[in-house]
Amino acid sequence: MKPAPNAIPSKWAWHHRTLLRLRKDLLKARDEHEHAARVPHERGGADLLDVAEDEVELRTLRAEMAQEDTELGEIEAALKRLQKGTYGICEVTGEPIAEARLRALPWTRLSKNAAVRLERANGRRPA
Repeated sequence: MKPAPNAIPSKWAWHHRTLLRLRKDLLKARDEHEHAARVPHERGGADLLDVAEDEVELRTLRAEMAQEDTELGEIEAALKRLQKGTYGICEVTGEPIAEARLRALPWTRLSKNAAVRLERANGRRPA
């Protein structure tokens, strides 16, 4: 019996479930942040400190939303790689990504060595 098209191999079942859960959690957080960003801030009678605090809070929310969008993009890309059968393969080297790395970063597209090389090339200290 042939597997169904786009079926996720059983060796990636944990990763698939984890990515789906992360996506659900991020979508919920993003919706909450979008709602909070749309709520008008009280301006009447507010002193300058209140206005400044509101502005900092709004900027923080926008930064969190941008980070969530980036993370959602990575998760969606990982889910597509699962469907295409390319999940767990480094996009730079073509080598398998270590299981421990995929457990820690289930959306990763790079092996640790490739990530370190890329970070060094971009002038950042490797994580």
